[in-house]
Amino acid sequence: MSQRPPNIKDVAREAKCSIATVSCVLNDRGRIGKPTQKRVREACKKLGYFPSAAGRNLRSRKTESIGILFYPSCAHIFRDVFYSEIMEGLEGELTRANQNLLLAGYDISTQHEDLPKFIREGSVDGVILMGGCPEDFKQKLSATNLPFLLLDTDISGVSVDSVTSDGFRSMIEMVSYLHSLGHRHMLMFRHEFDNYNEIYRCMGFEAETRRLGVEAEVVKVATNDDAARQIIDRVNSSGPDMAVCTVNDDMGSDIMNKLLAAGIRVPEQVSITGFDDTRFSKTTHPPLTTIHVDRKQMGIEGAKTILRRINDADAPLRKLVIPSELVKRESVKRI
Repeated sequence: MSQRPPNIKDVAREAKCSIATVSCVLNDRGRIGKPTQKRVREACKKLGYFPSAAGRNLRSRKTESIGILFYPSCAHIFRDVFYSEIMEGLEGELTRANQNLLLAGYDISTQHEDLPKFIREGSVDGVILMGGCPEDFKQKLSATNLPFLLLDTDISGVSVDSVTSDGFRSMIEMVSYLHSLGHRHMLMFRHEFDNYNEIYRCMGFEAETRRLGVEAEVVKVATNDDAARQIIDRVNSSGPDMAVCTVNDDMGSDIMNKLLAAGIRVPEQVSITGFDDTRFSKTTHPPLTTIHVDRKQMGIEGAKTILRRINDADAPLRKLVIPSELVKRESVKRI
């Protein structure tokens, strides 16, 4: 017959104190002397006793869990170095705060319910949303009673905490840099679907090219193949010395490879830039000029922000923008 697991009474007996004292020590309550605290913790260790999280949570009405929701699928996190580095910062900070992480994907186009199961069932104390999520879904989440954070995205007109990169100002800096090198013809490619980061990066591009009087255009494309074909056509018809900005390093590096495969030289004929400074930007030939985003810090600040909201529902709204930095590499030439 197996031995029963130890309980709080066994700990109290071993530590030679009351059950109430053990409870206060394990829950960091009351004024318990350090010698007594030490005896209780040593007794727990000796007996192999672990306090019941379920019992604590029932009393406090907290789950000690935070839902990380990635749109449309959490599988993208493991394939995308950008989000995996954000997760590194999130996980470290939340683990230090003794929070469990519940990771889930949610594609609104394939689900029958308006909200994910862990939100409907109250399985978490707060929700962090990442990814290029539709605006109406963000609004549904923000309308719940749960503490809610938008991480690497935001929404206009809704009072919800957010932590984002500074796409607008970063693209102003990128355009200014290209202009300083003599570039007067610029394109920026983005995807056809609406995405908060892409919109603001393009807004920064448009604002600075307009201010500088540069010939410029933002082009929406369905695929990187479409973007490469358009660049090749423009090079063949208008000549070289074109600067192409892209909304992220994935797009920038892929377009660069397609141009090189078609015999278009980078940066001799076309200068190309990216955004995010992921590993793709360092391994392209030539290395990609880009904008560095501190993904780990974004995750850390995101964790701090959601914990702050969980602990104080009335805390002031936080809209935190993580500073970015221009990284100059060899994919851009001086004219």
